[in-house]
Amino acid sequence: MKILYITWDSFGSEDIGLEFKRRNYEIDEVWINAKEDTYSNRQLEKKIIHYLQQKPYDFVFSWNYFPSVAVACHTCKIKYAAWIYDSPLPSLWHSSVTLPTNYIFIFDKADYLQLKQKNINTIYFLPLAANVDRYDSYQMDKEIEEIYSVPISFVGSTYMESRYQGYRRFQKLDDYTKGYVNGLLNAQKLIYGGFILEDLLQPEIIEEMQQVYPIQLKEELGYSYAKHYGQIVLAIQLTGMERKEILEVLSEKYKLYLYTRKKTPWLPYAVNKGRAGHWKESCFIFRCSKINLNITLRSIRTGIPLRAFEIMGAGGFLLTNYQEDFFDFFEPGVDFVYYTGYEDLLQKTEYYLTHEEERQRIARSGYEKVKKYHTYQKRLDTILEMMNK
Repeated sequence: MKILYITWDSFGSEDIGLEFKRRNYEIDEVWINAKEDTYSNRQLEKKIIHYLQQKPYDFVFSWNYFPSVAVACHTCKIKYAAWIYDSPLPSLWHSSVTLPTNYIFIFDKADYLQLKQKNINTIYFLPLAANVDRYDSYQMDKEIEEIYSVPISFVGSTYMESRYQGYRRFQKLDDYTKGYVNGLLNAQKLIYGGFILEDLLQPEIIEEMQQVYPIQLKEELGYSYAKHYGQIVLAIQLTGMERKEILEVLSEKYKLYLYTRKKTPWLPYAVNKGRAGHWKESCFIFRCSKINLNITLRSIRTGIPLRAFEIMGAGGFLLTNYQEDFFDFFEPGVDFVYYTGYEDLLQKTEYYLTHEEERQRIARSGYEKVKKYHTYQKRLDTILEMMNK
């Protein structure tokens, strides 16, 4: 089988590439800059068309969906499989998603159902995955185990970095609008299993937001200002608030190791180890930490983040916020543990730090379930099955 693989700077791309190679597929990789325009990029379309005219590819594959790639594939009558791991992904609201050569696999069920209600027949629900075989290949010795054996670890961005501070522009809002938006954030912080930030942004509030934080939506997109401000700007701000508060309260009481790219002077009691290596080091962290904390980016409304699959697939114990999609595939208290608020998080942290056997049993069960049902091999089988239908 011949595949044109569209690659960019994304997590998971190497693991799906390894699965292609394991199957002895013939792969040609084309790297693109996902930060550039991929909606109506004629140069990118021509580039992909040129590749597709050189060989009889069975299909084109990419992480996330790129309209210009979809148009090129449709022009050449080649199937395009896109597996989504960002939410929200504005390109999913582009008119090109309806092209019949598309097979778009969405990991967040809320996004999938929202698009399905528009009678779009090119989308499918497909959770993310873990490369358990790769994790299992990493052998640990006593020295590695001593380095990474810690009570609590958190791997990821704090969302306090300057590039995530778009919300600061809203400080210029009038007092009423600012109070309304801050009230929304505080209300959403208390709600797990429901997303209100987008739905409660009234037209007059959005109009005020546009005055201080103007954005230009693509004309082709059926993508609203409410979705952009609610699911991107406000959701990122809320995630930063939440991660800061949770890491503060946990690090004041327990030994917490943080693996993130920026310094965190506002966390004086946490041990900041810098950014974790995505390949081996992350696996060792997940495997050796007593508790691996997952605090999902709030824009992911129901989906299971890639990090959660990686933690369980590496054999780690997962303590995560409530996410609805978990319950379709895993059993709480058996495969993973979730919390529904700060007080609940503190109680469960204390409990599982002091109940070794139960914690290890849950980690083992989660690992076995991911290994059996949620690998890249299983997911690619599903993708191929859908395309063959």
